[in-house]
Amino acid sequence: MSVIFLVSCKKEEKITISSTVKPKKEVKIIDEDLEKWKNILKAETYHTRLVGYGNPFAPFFKEKPREEPRKPLSPLERWSLKELKLTGIVQKGKRRWALIEDPSGKGYMVSVGTKIGQNEGYLAKIGNDYILVKEKSTDFLGNEIIREIVIKLRPTEENHEVP
Repeated sequence: MSVIFLVSCKKEEKITISSTVKPKKEVKIIDEDLEKWKNILKAETYHTRLVGYGNPFAPFFKEKPREEPRKPLSPLERWSLKELKLTGIVQKGKRRWALIEDPSGKGYMVSVGTKIGQNEGYLAKIGNDYILVKEKSTDFLGNEIIREIVIKLRPTEENHEVP
């Protein structure tokens, strides 16, 4: 209910108008499509199953942590495996030793387990005419893998150089 007073300057009459304002009816708008989707989403819950998959937001390349300074290297750990040459294999009973020559011409007698090469490699096996060296390496994603390198005693005829 509202009351309005009107006042004028000429006469001192007061005019009173009263009226009742009816409140408007509340209008409710219903979106049928929205209601259908709400019901569907309540009934079906979507779950992602990422078992076995990595984090899609993780960087492809991993940063290497700072390594501790290593102890002084042996002479065979200062050369790469491509620079070392297998010159002979010695066997006494069931034990075997390999004779390896470095680029400066020095020879070394090594057995299984000897550290060799620049990538923390070690001598894994001594065969009749080869040695097997396993060394650590990293792939392009930064994962550490172990490579197996075979060094033959005698060069093949294709690679043999004639003086």
